[in-house]
Amino acid sequence: MERIISQYLEKWKNGTNRKPLIFSGARQIGKSYSIREFGTKHFEKIIEINFEKRRDLHAVFEFNLDAARITKELEILLGMDIMSGKNLLFFDEVQSCPNALQSLRYFYEDIHHIPIIAAGSLFDFEFRNISFPVGRVEFLQMYPMNFQEFLYAVGQEKLWQFILNEDIIPEHIQKQIYELLDDYFFVGGMPEVVQTYVLEKDYTKVQKVQGDLLYAYENDFSKYQPVVNKDCLLEILGGLAKNIGSQVIYTKLSNYFSSITIKKGVTVLNIARLIHKVQNVAIGGVPLLSSGKQFKMIFSDIGLLSKLCGITPSDRILKDKWTAHFKGFMAEQFVGQELLIKYNKLQYWARTEPGANSEVDYIIVEDGNILPIEVKAGEKGSLKSLHTLFEKHPHIEQAIVLSKSKSGQIEKIKFVPLYKVGLL
Repeated sequence: MERIISQYLEKWKNGTNRKPLIFSGARQIGKSYSIREFGTKHFEKIIEINFEKRRDLHAVFEFNLDAARITKELEILLGMDIMSGKNLLFFDEVQSCPNALQSLRYFYEDIHHIPIIAAGSLFDFEFRNISFPVGRVEFLQMYPMNFQEFLYAVGQEKLWQFILNEDIIPEHIQKQIYELLDDYFFVGGMPEVVQTYVLEKDYTKVQKVQGDLLYAYENDFSKYQPVVNKDCLLEILGGLAKNIGSQVIYTKLSNYFSSITIKKGVTVLNIARLIHKVQNVAIGGVPLLSSGKQFKMIFSDIGLLSKLCGITPSDRILKDKWTAHFKGFMAEQFVGQELLIKYNKLQYWARTEPGANSEVDYIIVEDGNILPIEVKAGEKGSLKSLHTLFEKHPHIEQAIVLSKSKSGQIEKIKFVPLYKVGLL
């Protein structure tokens, strides 16, 4: 399956001051697969070391962090050429060998011609007490497949190119796009789930794979103890499903744990990239500053969220029964996922004065300009919050409304079809 991340990997490979690349993201989103595909295409060979499987190689990194010595010993033990720089050195599951991560600094300083990628999960959690070699490595964050990648996977490349190149989309083609978008809301972007959907076209089998992935994630919770209670993480996950798109405070996510414990749990799940915290910000100017105690959350993948919320294959087929609330928060989840790929950070705006309820779904900063983004699941909806924002902050020059309405602009508000969020 074609992944957009390959474009960023090519840019890294061709960089004039290429550094070792730390490639991170949640489990099961296709990190290793993407690196192998990239390596096969652009290098003579891939020298892959999986530090969970090859614990015998940990000893190479224990004596010292001299990159030349490490390289020589790896060449002997693996029987492969590393020093020439013609092959890609790939450290997988590097969280299992902290010394290998720390050695990246010396690969850059002493033998920086060797192309090296380190990948793994839970980087920030596993290495919270270890200093990253800042300035000596590059970072690349990966996410589940977005809508464009989903369309490519289901054989709709031409449809995406049409979306990309045409300003006006005929209604009969829009109908097909929104049907596929509904599928994406249900299936999501986890590669194994998408592959099951492509091969089987069976929503029940899709949900079986989603259930297995969620179970695997929940089993991982034991890794976070004693930092945070496993049961607290399960409570937060349940609270998340009920509060997607809504402002919350920590105590709203569980009735059984203190706000301090819940805060730790949210932090851990955010570090694991299972959830993404959306911070309320003041928009008087840049940089944007946090505002109030409230925050929002989105899940890592919209398909897993559908499963978590109890949506069934019958619900997908009879989608006319979906409530307006469900459509609304799923649209907001979708937009959040798409924005994360470009910005790696999500923010929103809401008034914090007592009794105030104005809220704009997302705020991004582009070229120093503050850009509010409002999400509507249907063709129409109140824009009262946007108008309040303009009144209180006249320096904001433009806002975007993502909905099922046609493209256009009215004064400061630009209307964009929901499925074009990835092209903003």
